[in-house]
Amino acid sequence: MRTTGLLAVSALLLASAPAFGQNNGPARGAIVPNPAKPAIAAPANPAHAAARPATAASTPESRSAAALALSHEPTFDEGTAQRIKDAALSYSDLAVRGGWPMIPADAKFAIGVAGPNDDLLRRRLIISEDLAADKATGAFDEALAEAIKHFQVRHGMAVTGTVTPRTLAALNISVQKRIRQLEASLERLENTSFQFGQRYVVVNLPATFAEAVENDTVVRRYRVIVGKTEKPSPTLTAEITGVNLNPTWTVPSSIAKTEISAHMRKDASYLSRMHMEVLDGHDHPIDPAAVDWSGTHVPNFTVRQQNGAWNA
Repeated sequence: MRTTGLLAVSALLLASAPAFGQNNGPARGAIVPNPAKPAIAAPANPAHAAARPATAASTPESRSAAALALSHEPTFDEGTAQRIKDAALSYSDLAVRGGWPMIPADAKFAIGVAGPNDDLLRRRLIISEDLAADKATGAFDEALAEAIKHFQVRHGMAVTGTVTPRTLAALNISVQKRIRQLEASLERLENTSFQFGQRYVVVNLPATFAEAVENDTVVRRYRVIVGKTEKPSPTLTAEITGVNLNPTWTVPSSIAKTEISAHMRKDASYLSRMHMEVLDGHDHPIDPAAVDWSGTHVPNFTVRQQNGAWNA
């Protein structure tokens, strides 16, 4: 079964690559902004919305990092928009039928130990089809642990089989909110103009993965650094004609003024530890000790991180 990232679709950094093994010429690309929304997951039954169980963090149907690393399915392709629509219809059907129950925030679950909320958890997972309908009662056992894992995989969480605080929070997000998230994802996606080709690159911001896709198959997948939700990576469409691996990174002046300056006020060795240097307007090195790190003015210098494995 193929998988899809629904919410993540609205938070994809998209670009196409020239070639993933040989020089085949340029390809297209685009970036969709990070929605800074929590993960959501479509019903597990593929008959419901042809829902593919998921790909990236912050997606309606996303995998854990470990599961995603083993997959060759792209997190974003030409069928993603339709799958979002189908999943929204599935959730709408669940909403009409009353959605799923909320689990008490202080509920505790332990495998092999009977608890007062075990049956409630089972009912919640049965409704979202993470657990078989004939497993409606009983203490927390291996079957229930596997259902939790299934839920975690679909939501891009660490697959532990235990009800962690993050898992409990995701279980308690209402069907109505999931529908709103799907609709927001679809709206963002419809505002993009990305043209798929034989080869393209997808950077999934919530999942912090970059994928090189060729013939609808992920041939390379890497971890990437992306902007925080309050400082999201920008949106763009681009054509890649070359790739520079481990380049230097010139820190934007806004980050140098705020974040870098704040670090330097606390720790004078921060720049050296981060393999960064301060340069003047002619790219000549400046002694960091001679710089005013008060952060009250626009920096008249450039902070650059050296190339290498430590580079952001």
